[in-house]
Amino acid sequence: MKLFYNKNSKDPIYYAQLGIRNGKKVTTRNVKRFGKHSELLKITDDPLAYVREEIRKMNEEYRVGRVEHSICADYNERVEKTNDAASSSTGLNIGYFFLQNLMSGLRFKDFFKEKTAGRKMTFDSYTIHRFLIYSRIMEPLSKYAVPGRLDSYYEKPDFGYQHILRFMDLLEEHYDDYLAWLYLHSDTIVKRDPSVLYYDCTNFYLENFGLSNIKRVTCKTFKTYFIRRQAML
Repeated sequence: MKLFYNKNSKDPIYYAQLGIRNGKKVTTRNVKRFGKHSELLKITDDPLAYVREEIRKMNEEYRVGRVEHSICADYNERVEKTNDAASSSTGLNIGYFFLQNLMSGLRFKDFFKEKTAGRKMTFDSYTIHRFLIYSRIMEPLSKYAVPGRLDSYYEKPDFGYQHILRFMDLLEEHYDDYLAWLYLHSDTIVKRDPSVLYYDCTNFYLENFGLSNIKRVTCKTFKTYFIRRQAML
């Protein structure tokens, strides 16, 4: 927060202003009115120094998680006209911030930067990847419907269905590398015990051509297969 007042006024009003990000834009909003210079002279000899000290205390409380805001509402302000058939919420989705924090540990941004280096693309693979995952977890929709809900997210990303299809082609091209990357970097988030192997023998039974072959497939065979698979990754 910062101090704001009209320096050209003979009796300025002192405010505490807070910077607020709205999508890609940053705006400021008055969150507290300290009063006019003449009013503050009744409680202090130096109103400017007094207000600066109060803002310093507010910033300190803000850093430790304690803050009080007073936000004024203008009831004469008209609601923006839209083409929606019914009223809809203007609130933005910020719940995906928790998922974004987890995904940052997987370093997928570095993965897609590496795979798209030297290629001319008009879309951000990492952004599409993120919001496909967010929508799948928070609001399961088809890939075709995802672009229509992007304006509900705080970041308001901009990409279309055709970009999703091109991204899926890229993902298919590097599918094995993607799984290997996920396996490697997920260990930094949740430590796994490599001495324990989990597998479903049923899948292997279904891949046999006849029931007579089931007895020939032993658990030792499964364990050897997975150990070799992990070593390759």
